[in-house]
Amino acid sequence: MRRIIINISIAILVVILSIVLGSLLSPLRRSDERIKADMLKLTPIGMSMEDAKAIIENNDKWKVRHILDGGYTYSAGVPIGPHQGGDSLPGVRVGVTTMEVDIGFYNFFVFIFKEEISIFYGFDEDSKLVDIAVRRYAMGT
Repeated sequence: MRRIIINISIAILVVILSIVLGSLLSPLRRSDERIKADMLKLTPIGMSMEDAKAIIENNDKWKVRHILDGGYTYSAGVPIGPHQGGDSLPGVRVGVTTMEVDIGFYNFFVFIFKEEISIFYGFDEDSKLVDIAVRRYAMGT
């Protein structure tokens, strides 16, 4: 009986360690600049929206959240979301169409919180990629 308890304890410990290590080693923990550079290798500036969307949809872990007219707004070094309203909003408008893509999340602080990572793609009037931005959403689980 004691051997069974030890084996179960070891199995539980291995599962917990693999979850913790998987979270700590997640590529999503990289800097925003690194994530942006990696995404630009896959979807370079000038790529068509159709081609970028096809690449994203071919990855089982990524999901196109939405595609909206108006580009996205970038303020104080952070994308603050799809551009809505007139040109009087603070920040810089990037593109005339935006595609927001969820690329994943990781847990932090003893699994109480998770941080979701999204990419905002800005496309011009010819549906060519002009820039991307990384946005992190911290939330409770």
